Amino acid sequence: MQRQALLEGEKRGKAEGRIEGKLEGKAEVARTALGEGLDIDMVCKITGLSRETIMKLKKALEN
Repeated sequence: MQRQALLEGEKRGKAEGRIEGKLEGKAEVARTALGEGLDIDMVCKITGLSRETIMKLKKALEN
């Protein structure tokens, strides 16, 4: 029973890590695209990230 719980926790942790990695990759693409002057709507379309997220990334780049 305890082994099963450990395996399930490990499985869940790996899945969360993959999701976080994908999101960070998309954010990096967005930062690069914004740095190259691409329009926010185009960055949203390319990355699949929300406009709100792109705006936060853009603001962070400007600081």
